Amino acid sequence: MLAFAPEASAFPGQALRLGGVRPQGPATRSVTALHHNPAMLATLRRAAFQIAVTAAAEQNVVRRYAIDPDTGEPTGEMGTRTSLLQPGFDYFVGGSLHFDPIAIGLGIYTLGTTMRIASADALRYHLAPDPDRGCLRLGTDACPPNGGQVSYRHDITGAIAYDGGPFQLGVGIHFPVLRERFAFDEDTSLGSRGTSDTTCTDKEDPACAERVGFKGWTRWVPPSGAPPGFDAALTFGVGVQLANDTISLGARYRTFPLRRAGEVVLAGVALVCRPDPETDSPAAVPACSAATPTSATLRERVPQEVALGAAFLLGRNREWHLDLNLYWIDLCQGGAARASCDDDGGQTLRLVGLDRRAFALPEFTRYRGLQDVYGADAYVTYRAHARAAVLFAGHGSTAMVRRVASSAGAADGAKLGLSAGAAIRLRPGARSRVTLVLSPGYGLDVTLPRRVRPAEAAYSPAAAADFAASGGDINAAGADSVLAGLARSTNAGRYFGLTHSFTLALSWGDVLVE
Repeated sequence: MLAFAPEASAFPGQALRLGGVRPQGPATRSVTALHHNPAMLATLRRAAFQIAVTAAAEQNVVRRYAIDPDTGEPTGEMGTRTSLLQPGFDYFVGGSLHFDPIAIGLGIYTLGTTMRIASADALRYHLAPDPDRGCLRLGTDACPPNGGQVSYRHDITGAIAYDGGPFQLGVGIHFPVLRERFAFDEDTSLGSRGTSDTTCTDKEDPACAERVGFKGWTRWVPPSGAPPGFDAALTFGVGVQLANDTISLGARYRTFPLRRAGEVVLAGVALVCRPDPETDSPAAVPACSAATPTSATLRERVPQEVALGAAFLLGRNREWHLDLNLYWIDLCQGGAARASCDDDGGQTLRLVGLDRRAFALPEFTRYRGLQDVYGADAYVTYRAHARAAVLFAGHGSTAMVRRVASSAGAADGAKLGLSAGAAIRLRPGARSRVTLVLSPGYGLDVTLPRRVRPAEAAYSPAAAADFAASGGDINAAGADSVLAGLARSTNAGRYFGLTHSFTLALSWGDVLVE
């Protein structure tokens, strides 16, 4: 069954509620098996369809350490508490057809997306506030990337499954579409040590800031000179049905995108400009209100994934349904250890035609400090009535960003979440051939508090000053940090977050309510 979805913005999180608050996972008989385990599509022994939408509100609370104006280094005093409210939207649309013993499916859905468009002046060196929050459209002629941050991904997925009775096999092909938009300020005074051509006497002086912004996406038909962004990943799944179909076991493995061993390329535009229009100098780049975007490309990696699941029907009349899932997302590529890897999620940004007056380099790394994510979900369904079921779920996952790298733009710590909802049968008539199930729900996710102490912060303004004092010697102190994207204003502070999610799913052809 074909599936279509309109343009959507982003939702914070790891897609724990791909199908709303309904049960989902590698052993779940659901259309969301398109992502979780394509083999389980073969257990839906009739046509099935599902659409789910989620509206979210994410609150990030940041309290940054005060800095020494002479060096930019954090002091022992805490600064002002800042609360940022970010909106979000998520969706899943998919369907499947069963031709015994083969099932096929097609869907489109968002996955692992974050949206942060609100910030504050003290946090702008990692997340610049968006001067026009409603202007997030793609294209090169509108909505310049002069603020905010959006990391958006949706997958177009096709799958085929084989039903072998007690076992199922499936394979899915995914075409990831990535969109990135980010903007942050560089403290140009960090590069002025040892020179006399600057009027900046303090670090993080608004008069000595340069905004760096990018927006782009994986273009399947790239513009002239840009690399192609088309790529595909595969998912292999297996399912096993035991004890008269009261126990289901499932597993999936999802590959890296295949073309570049996991690396994808986004083509777009970049903006390097002066955020403070009051400061004007022939040696400075243009103000953001008058700057012209330049062509740019961004390279980043997309992870592989492994997941295991088990589902149980319990009770005398099978009125209880329990789904348990474990998953690993290989964000820190190079091994299974969470923080031991060859690639920590850094993005390589290349700017074409960069203004020679710019402080930013024409090619540099944007450090993100990612690490592997391990998580678990538990879904409990109680069929209270022939027309209704009650849904509960619990979620937990490790931090996707190393604690020392937490910042206003990447405060993604360990998460704990709860979900609750209901499944209501809309057409229970015996003669009706179409049984629609409506599933409203609510979820609350807590990003556990994290504290980055001044002595352990990953971002160091001293490294940039040392590198500048050496005259740009790549063998000098601070050079490695500069090349790795760590020589920026400090990220020392405290971070905490809450996300409220309101979900609504509509399905047909499943067996959640019989």
